[in-house]
Amino acid sequence: MYARMNLLIGDPARIDDLTRYLEETVRPHVEAQPGCRGMAILTDAELGQTLVGSYWDTAEALATSEQAVQTSRKEAVEMTAGAVTVDEYEVPVFLRLSHPRRGAGIRIAMIEGTPGQLDETVRVFRERGLPVLRTMRGLCSAQVLTDRDSGRCLIITAYDDKNTLRASRADVARMRADALATTQGVVRSVQEFTLVSSTVRADDAAGLTRREVERWNAHDRAGWQSLYDPRQFEVVAPGGVRLSGAEGLDAFWDTWNEAFPDSQIIVTAIHEDATWGVLEARFTGTHTGVLRGPAGEIPPTGRTLDARFCNINRMSDGRIMDIHLYFDQVDLMTQLGLS
Repeated sequence: MYARMNLLIGDPARIDDLTRYLEETVRPHVEAQPGCRGMAILTDAELGQTLVGSYWDTAEALATSEQAVQTSRKEAVEMTAGAVTVDEYEVPVFLRLSHPRRGAGIRIAMIEGTPGQLDETVRVFRERGLPVLRTMRGLCSAQVLTDRDSGRCLIITAYDDKNTLRASRADVARMRADALATTQGVVRSVQEFTLVSSTVRADDAAGLTRREVERWNAHDRAGWQSLYDPRQFEVVAPGGVRLSGAEGLDAFWDTWNEAFPDSQIIVTAIHEDATWGVLEARFTGTHTGVLRGPAGEIPPTGRTLDARFCNINRMSDGRIMDIHLYFDQVDLMTQLGLS
């Protein structure tokens, strides 16, 4: 999932008019765009701040939608006699325990670090932050939004109301300080808002599967691995292959990317339910590296491969737990000239 955050700062007296315009005019237009997963509107009425977040299935949908929202953004700025800043993020973590309602309390902490620290920040939040947050009274949802170019991330938590938001401040501050001691990040700001409305749908198995394909095709090893839980990861594949843990995740990536450095996945179809994502696709690439498997090593043949396969991925808490991979071994060997 991806997100665009528009922060409008203007005349506090005009916030009611602005939110009415956003709900009645802007949201239907935005949600009609391909790939939109909904929109959230947050306000700090005292300071005249309104944060509008739109969420998207893919990076392409996010980019394509930009032109469609420019006019309404300009009108919103004119309505508040203010200014707007726009930032775009990836959403690697989206935990939802319940759907926040109008009047919910929202906290947004901006953390800055280096791009190389970003995956560690996300990992620490998943492994240490989420378990603590789950125990807090009134928690509705928790998100991490990341900008891989700058190393900046937003941690967004939603609570039932402003009272439970206030009650969580001390515990969250201690948790944040503990996490930052590990990740070496810096807190640039902590803001609190009131939710006006949200139609955002949580990331689903299909969305996670699409991101897996995107990052594989971009040869983004760190980004691809961040979609998995290395503690629970397991892959089962033809030929008696069974890999697990962080080492298994490395081995799975290395096996195919060393043998086919130019590999691409071409999606045929994606199916899903609440727990499982099923990917039907073709794996294409040129066999210019050693292909390592249980039966030994296959030297480069220089042949081009175009093989159909199916992945069945089990999901939990917005991450992939394991893969069941199916493909025709005879077809693969035949295309490589070995059968």
